[in-house]
Amino acid sequence: MSVGVVIITYNNEDHIGLAIQSLRDQTREDWTAVLIDNGSTDTTFEVMQRLVEGDARFIAFKKLNEGPAAGRNLGFSKLSDTHEFLHFLDGDDALHPAFLEQMTGYLITHPKVGMVACQFDEIDKDGSYIGKGHRSRFAPTKLGLPHDIPKSIHETPFVAFFSSTAQGPFCVYRRSVYLKTNGFELASQEDTDMYCKMALLAEVHYIPDYFYIKRRHPGNLAHNKKYTATHRVFRNKWDTYQSSDPKVNRLIQESLKYYYTRHKPLRDLKVSAKAFRIFIRKADLHSLRWSMECLGAGLSDLVLQKSYRRVMNARKKA
Repeated sequence: MSVGVVIITYNNEDHIGLAIQSLRDQTREDWTAVLIDNGSTDTTFEVMQRLVEGDARFIAFKKLNEGPAAGRNLGFSKLSDTHEFLHFLDGDDALHPAFLEQMTGYLITHPKVGMVACQFDEIDKDGSYIGKGHRSRFAPTKLGLPHDIPKSIHETPFVAFFSSTAQGPFCVYRRSVYLKTNGFELASQEDTDMYCKMALLAEVHYIPDYFYIKRRHPGNLAHNKKYTATHRVFRNKWDTYQSSDPKVNRLIQESLKYYYTRHKPLRDLKVSAKAFRIFIRKADLHSLRWSMECLGAGLSDLVLQKSYRRVMNARKKA
């Protein structure tokens, strides 16, 4: 039951060394790794070649920059098919030494789980410790209102991923389940898409331990203004997704109703209030405009259900 690791990196000449060393420091030693340089324009490829020279556990490739999904798929194709477990590590992140041992151990003792994820520590661009991160997992209560699932509850429902929460690179896959997903597909929001696909095939669990190290810097997509545009790619797929399985279609429709009539409008109102506080504090007119835009969107979806009606009409035509 060995582990196959894919490290994908782009212009990370200053950070790739920590990712590689954190893998070497793992308490579980039966792993091999494929490193994919996704078209870097700096010396990342040369740096990682030098760092893994003579270590047969690593193999490195450089390709054109076609996005992270293509890079991860190439990396997976280069792994041996004998690996029982898979991990996809971002080249600017790192792992605590117990990551592979504890995560794969969880999958071994929970055979119904197809993927397990964990919480993460955060470091800055220079590697200095920021603090404990938190991967929220929002799902509806019995009253239909969003709530962050407590850490003591490991099983995470499909709707949490459908609502674009709970996703990220801090997970280990059971290879037999991963194979049924056809790999990473979307040009952006590929992690969120993969979590949705995995949740339709097997249980997905989150454990409360902090085994992953996430680097926070301006290049992270999650902290980039391009996030909104890339999020549309994910929504365009799953808002119109149709399955041959009636149970899956019912689950999708239930998730759509929750997302567009509760999760999204309440999130918009929360963002509106936050932007308005910034306007009051800094007299920033951009924040005021953003606050009013989010307020209007939130109220129209909460009261009139405009987005939900639009999406459901699109599904009927699809």
